[in-house]
Amino acid sequence: MADEEEKKEVIRRAPCIETKISDLSEGGRVAVAGTVITKNSEISSFVIDDGEDKVQVLTNNPRDFEKINEGQFIRVLGKVWGGGDEVEIQADVVQDFDKVDKELYKKVLLASE
Repeated sequence: MADEEEKKEVIRRAPCIETKISDLSEGGRVAVAGTVITKNSEISSFVIDDGEDKVQVLTNNPRDFEKINEGQFIRVLGKVWGGGDEVEIQADVVQDFDKVDKELYKKVLLASE
């Protein structure tokens, strides 16, 4: 009976919006893809470049950070912080996109705009 009386609250997150790095704005949840160009192990961050712009990504998951390599094509899902030239993404999920066709991905992204 205690189980029936306990009601579990379901917390839902806002969906991530697929976007280009140049279109990032503060406060949204986004999905961006790009190539890792640098890593900073001191603060578990890395910079990705989508061919048009760059953004710093912070991660709190050491396992995700260790799996990332410079030159790797990845997609990051997370929350945008900051504004203007000081935009960063706090990563929730980091996905390996090395096997994704970059040109086809860009065509699909542009077609959805």
